[in-house]
Amino acid sequence: EQQEWKETQRIIYNLKPMARKQGPKNPLRQYCFRMVQHDRFELVVTGFIVLNVMSLMTRTHDQSLCWTTAMFWTNVVFLMVFVGESIIKLLALGPRWYFVDPWNMFDFVVVLLSCVMLVVDSMNGDWTCATNTEDDINVPALSMLRVFRIARVFRLVRRLKGLRQMIETLIISLPSLSNIALLIVIIIIIFSVLCVTFFYNVNIDQDAYGSMSGDENYESFDRALWLLHRQTTGEAWNMIMAYCAREDPYLACAKAYPPYLGDGCGGIASSIPIHVFWQLFGTYTMMQLFTAVIIENFHELAKGGAFVLPMHKLSEFVDIWTELDPEAHQCIDVSMIQTLIMKLPPPLGLAGKNPTPSTLMQVIKDLAIPIRDGKVSYKETFVACVKRVMDHDIEDEEEEEDEELDGIAEQSLTTSDAKPESAESQAEAALFRGRRVTAAEDFAARSVQQAYRDWREKRLQCFKAVHRTMNLPLNGDSKDIYSM
Repeated sequence: EQQEWKETQRIIYNLKPMARKQGPKNPLRQYCFRMVQHDRFELVVTGFIVLNVMSLMTRTHDQSLCWTTAMFWTNVVFLMVFVGESIIKLLALGPRWYFVDPWNMFDFVVVLLSCVMLVVDSMNGDWTCATNTEDDINVPALSMLRVFRIARVFRLVRRLKGLRQMIETLIISLPSLSNIALLIVIIIIIFSVLCVTFFYNVNIDQDAYGSMSGDENYESFDRALWLLHRQTTGEAWNMIMAYCAREDPYLACAKAYPPYLGDGCGGIASSIPIHVFWQLFGTYTMMQLFTAVIIENFHELAKGGAFVLPMHKLSEFVDIWTELDPEAHQCIDVSMIQTLIMKLPPPLGLAGKNPTPSTLMQVIKDLAIPIRDGKVSYKETFVACVKRVMDHDIEDEEEEEDEELDGIAEQSLTTSDAKPESAESQAEAALFRGRRVTAAEDFAARSVQQAYRDWREKRLQCFKAVHRTMNLPLNGDSKDIYSM
């Protein structure tokens, strides 16, 4: 449980709300903004991406001219859809906010490259069946651009949770994989030097199987390096070992004459230990470490979804906070705590539960969020909400965490609001000197004030009904109202 709490804390400190783009005032752009914010818009675009990929799968090398023409006009339709998507998003978000999202930048580049390829295909005459293909523009660099059309399928990673988790696993594994790769490179260099020393003069024409050739041998370091790399796949490693294990120097040596006779021709004593050890260590140990690291990281990432608070629940807090703090000041007014809790889905909040005032007050009391200059900070509120749900016994760590959160909160409040403290804030600090005022105390005070206002309003209404008058003692002596 403590490990789960530590991991959740790490995720919390990495999740930061960003400034939220507000809808533009222009009616057309506002309409486009509402359109791109809708889930159906992304679903429709995803559907067109799938159809586009399916159409690209029908392309063959020896297809007819008419089929090429049909593919051309199909690509025109899909390109119009994706260009329209980019235009709508640019109108809705504006260039500044459109290019903040890396996925939008990726889409924009793919659309531009698709437009270039459409121009090239048009110049080749792919738009009609009655065109001579002998005059086509065959530039290898331009032909490679066609590959980027299929790159649009990576946008599906955003919507498919399982695929996104696998991509995240690969990204998380990169630091560990780079260390293992460096270790493998060092070891394969050592083995390459050994093989060149012992087997540089091995006869590669011992039989007709051709397990070793003019490009696959141990005559030089680079060839030995690639031959060992090939053996990590298990391809013909036993035949190569047999080539290097010949004892007859006139059969084993490529240069069977002095001073090379018997030098670098291998033998059982050197060939079998080196090749067997390379298979055991290089293939069955080092290469399997890549798979082990990826599986371990995938397991850890998947285990994160089994926490009391999975990743998507923590992301919901960030989304709701962003609505209340659109400029990303990292703090909100204490009066908005009630709104935050009522908007947060369970288990972090009470959205959809219709809680009573006493229940809401108890939740805010359990949070115990400190107030600074009438505001609560993002990190402290986030940690308090998570801590209430996880209900961990972390008393020994509370003081250290509180000090760290105090520093973060004071820094965020200082950077977000540089105004001097008001007289009310100074009086509050003097009154509660020695301890922090919490959001629960603020909420209780506001509840008492609201209860008093409601009671006073009822008495005023009764006073109007009994005395049939509109002359109410609002600013003067109100004993007549209270003595009813």
